[in-house]
Amino acid sequence: MKLENEKEILSVINSNVSQSNFNNVCAEQFTLQCCNLSGMSMNDVNLTGLNISDANLTELLIDGAQWGGAHFQSIGFGNPSQPDVEFNKTPVRFTNCNLEQAVFTDCNLKNIRLEMCDISGLVINGINIENLMKQHAAAEQK
Repeated sequence: MKLENEKEILSVINSNVSQSNFNNVCAEQFTLQCCNLSGMSMNDVNLTGLNISDANLTELLIDGAQWGGAHFQSIGFGNPSQPDVEFNKTPVRFTNCNLEQAVFTDCNLKNIRLEMCDISGLVINGINIENLMKQHAAAEQK
């Protein structure tokens, strides 16, 4: 089936549309429910206001995106006590990201590694880490 230069409201139910292509399409208020989108690729898309819930984001790659005002909530590695949910402990990676002014609240940051990161102004539970590191370096020089 091919729709070109059409304005249609489509309802696709219990169908396989694998390998379909959508190019230069307006799909505002588009809803996907109970869908397998593994291997899906999106390029040059506007996802303002996108809401993803109850999703498996294993191996998700977001590259070259603006995310001002983004909110990540109740995100983790799955629940090992729920056998029907895939449990994946592959580490999450942030590379070349601007997290300036970000706020992490009530998050598990156990065993986090910061490598080649600018931590100026980093405050953890009211403690300025940059100053703490300077104090530690000065104490080691004595």
